[in-house]
Amino acid sequence: MAEAVLRVARRQLSQRGGSGAPILLRQMFEPVSCTFTYLLGDRESREAVLIDPVLETAPRDAQLIKELGLRLLYAGCAKTLYHSVHEKIFTLPGDCLIYPAHDYHGFTVSTVEEERTLNPRLTLSCEEFVKIMGNLNLPKPQQIDFAVPANMRCGVQTPTA
Repeated sequence: MAEAVLRVARRQLSQRGGSGAPILLRQMFEPVSCTFTYLLGDRESREAVLIDPVLETAPRDAQLIKELGLRLLYAGCAKTLYHSVHEKIFTLPGDCLIYPAHDYHGFTVSTVEEERTLNPRLTLSCEEFVKIMGNLNLPKPQQIDFAVPANMRCGVQTPTA
């Protein structure tokens, strides 16, 4: 499986945009958890991966995969995909675009350069980062009690009776 995922993830974006590009990328938003799911597909082989899917939007994602005529090779958390293909911060290879899983300002895309220069947290030391994050006093995310255990199991769901 890792080899097939690697093939999909390593294809370069064409300079032509839209439907002529060899990579198909869809970013989908789930409002309750405030997270993004990414569908990354290879137009030639029709192979695809679904990164960070949300259980509640699985029917939407499955319908899109069917409509696009793709064959799903992998669906799960980005961390597992990272370990499968030895890639980093979900990025499109050969390009500097970054598609965040979480963004609280309404942005759906950034670049490595923008994040390095404009993201105030990335210029901090590890100790400073931990201190700032600990002092934000953010409310507990609505689905954290469900999402963390699911991510620890790579999204594998336990059937209910």
